[in-house]
Amino acid sequence: MRWLKESLSRQRPQWKIIGNPVMIAPVTFAAVPQDLLTPINDVTGLLPDDGLPYNVDQWDGYTDDRREVLAHIRDHQIKDALFVTGDIHSGWACELPYDVGADPVVGDSAGVEFVCTSVTSNNLKDITGTPARTTSVAVEQAIMANNQHIKYLNFDDHGFSVLDVTAKRAQMDWFIIGDRADKQTTVRHTASFATRTGTGKVVSVDRPVR
Repeated sequence: MRWLKESLSRQRPQWKIIGNPVMIAPVTFAAVPQDLLTPINDVTGLLPDDGLPYNVDQWDGYTDDRREVLAHIRDHQIKDALFVTGDIHSGWACELPYDVGADPVVGDSAGVEFVCTSVTSNNLKDITGTPARTTSVAVEQAIMANNQHIKYLNFDDHGFSVLDVTAKRAQMDWFIIGDRADKQTTVRHTASFATRTGTGKVVSVDRPVR
C-alpha cells in the first residue's frame, strides 16, 4: 500500500497507469435476476448466491483498502490515475467515484478503470449456453442501471483491447473475435472509450486509434 501511494504521488509522470489484477470500481449486482447470479459468478468471481452487492474477490472485498487509495488520490490532488484490469472475462469502462452513493453526474471521480475481456476463457454466453447479446443484455442493463459510474459493459464477446496514451487522453479500443476455436477467425472493432487529461471521466469515442 505504501509503495502504491508513493508511486501515485510522483509528480513527473502525467498518467499514473496501474496494472490491476481485479476490478477496483465498485459493482452492485442487487437487481440481477436470481437465476443468473450463478452464471455471472462463474465469469466474474466470488459473487454470493444471495446477490449481496459486492464481489469479494476483487476490491469490493477490500473496501477499506480501496477507500485508502481513493482518499490518497483525492487528498493529494492526483490527476490521471488509470487502472488497467483483466481477469474477469468481460469488458468494462468505469469511473471511480469517491462516494458510490453520490449523484454520478456531479460526483467527483478519482480516475478511470478500463477492463479487457478474455480471448478464449468462458464468458456469460458460454456458461449459460445462450446466443450472444440475448441473456447478457438484461444483465448488463441491470448492472449499469445500479452502477451509473459504469459506462461500458460487455459480458459476451471474446477478444482483446488496445490502450493508446497521449498527452491529451488515454483511449482503450475493444476488439472482438468470431470463433475462439478458429485460428483464422475474424477480428472487428466493437467499442472505444477514453478519458481526457485531468477529468477522471469516461467518454465514448466513435472509432479506434488508427
